[in-house]
Amino acid sequence: MLPLVLIVLALGSLIGHGYFWVAIVNRLHGWNGPRRLIDFLTLLCCIAFILLPLVVVEEWWTQGASFLSTGSDHPVETAGGVYLLLCFFIGLGNLLALVLGYHPEDDPTILVHKQREFVTPEKPFEHHQFLGIYPRLLGAIPLNESLKLAIDTKRLSIPRLPEKLAGLRIAHISDLHLTGRIGPEWFSFVANEVNGLSADVIAITGDLIENEACRGWLRESMGRLKARYGVYFILGNHDFFIDGKRTVAELRDAGLIYVGCDCLRTQWNDTSVAVSGDEYPWADDHPPASESPSFRLCLMHTPDQFDWAVQTGVDLALAGHTHGGQVCFPLLGAVAAPSLYGTRYACGTFRKGDTVMHVTRGISGETPLRWNCPPEIAVLELVSGGTNLPNC
Repeated sequence: MLPLVLIVLALGSLIGHGYFWVAIVNRLHGWNGPRRLIDFLTLLCCIAFILLPLVVVEEWWTQGASFLSTGSDHPVETAGGVYLLLCFFIGLGNLLALVLGYHPEDDPTILVHKQREFVTPEKPFEHHQFLGIYPRLLGAIPLNESLKLAIDTKRLSIPRLPEKLAGLRIAHISDLHLTGRIGPEWFSFVANEVNGLSADVIAITGDLIENEACRGWLRESMGRLKARYGVYFILGNHDFFIDGKRTVAELRDAGLIYVGCDCLRTQWNDTSVAVSGDEYPWADDHPPASESPSFRLCLMHTPDQFDWAVQTGVDLALAGHTHGGQVCFPLLGAVAAPSLYGTRYACGTFRKGDTVMHVTRGISGETPLRWNCPPEIAVLELVSGGTNLPNC
């Protein structure tokens, strides 16, 4: 083979190799399986991710390009060649999808306008916000955006929005991940910014806390949130790692409204609204259907439940869980996202039929590292969209 062809094959295969194993890990972490089993399988994937290229390179070095021949009598050589070609086509397919704009981050029929503003504390934090050696090492990585808070204002066209709810503003946050790796001043700053928006509704879509030692931080930040029509929240999978019932009780005592896997009826601007919560698959079931409200809002932890929201007639679904991928590479975009759909719903606005879904990048994560994916407070301004929009 010509050297240029070999270089293209090698680069394409390396990209495809990465996509293949990251895709498996993405789907593992979108599965409601035993945590230890998921961690073990993730470790196996990491080992395969590292070792398989070394095996292929060793075969290529010793056998030359002839190991790609399907006529080889050695099964390992044949498997190596097949794997190399498989990875090449996986990489090529994903790159073509990116170039052609397949699966865009935002549906242009829904997102009418978008504006981003980065905000900083009025006074510098009194203490270092990366706590511990490992977080501080990550915090020292150039361009780490873990503490670079963005307020993304998005005007969304909602097909079935009642006239009286036009102009409704929802502040959507998710995935605080109070682990003790990022300090309390950061989360207090986030809460101040959310309250400063004076949103009509605040929605928190899970993964609030996973360290018992941080409970005071949760009360001092999320416990202070206020909104005209209420602050609604659900739990995420990480909230079940500790005492989720205690988390719910403490936030309820602070005035927040827990929707869990339930459906609550309320009135906003003289309009009947059903607010439901969906913690499935980590909870036992989906919330019950509500009888003929004028507007249906659903808080889901994972965007994997989008199809369920469509089937049950939800008007606006809000989700988190995927963190926007946390690390988004130039050209490639998000690569890792804990979802059965991979990075399809890493973040952004999406529509199926008359159901709109917004997926936020979240506030934090277990690993305090973000590149080209800053933490987000999303402000959703709802406008009427009509039902004759072209479907994506």
